[in-house]
Amino acid sequence: MSKVLFQITPLSCPGCGKQIHEKLMEQDGVIIVKVFPRLGRIRTEFDEAKTNAEHLGSLIGSWGHAVELKKLKRGYENDEAY
Repeated sequence: MSKVLFQITPLSCPGCGKQIHEKLMEQDGVIIVKVFPRLGRIRTEFDEAKTNAEHLGSLIGSWGHAVELKKLKRGYENDEAY
């Protein structure tokens, strides 16, 4: 299992965050998605045998968001908002 943090432009609309959440959860191999709209962060946990961070990032980008892949800092893997 892999955990990845995506940084996007902060969202002013919680509904947009919900749409991102729902679309990512539809992807094969995605286990957990947490969207933090005001922070512009999307945490994902997925099965790397079924998908990868680059694919998920390109999906988010195709929905009109500039995406930056961030590595989780050691010790922050369980931090809700990091």
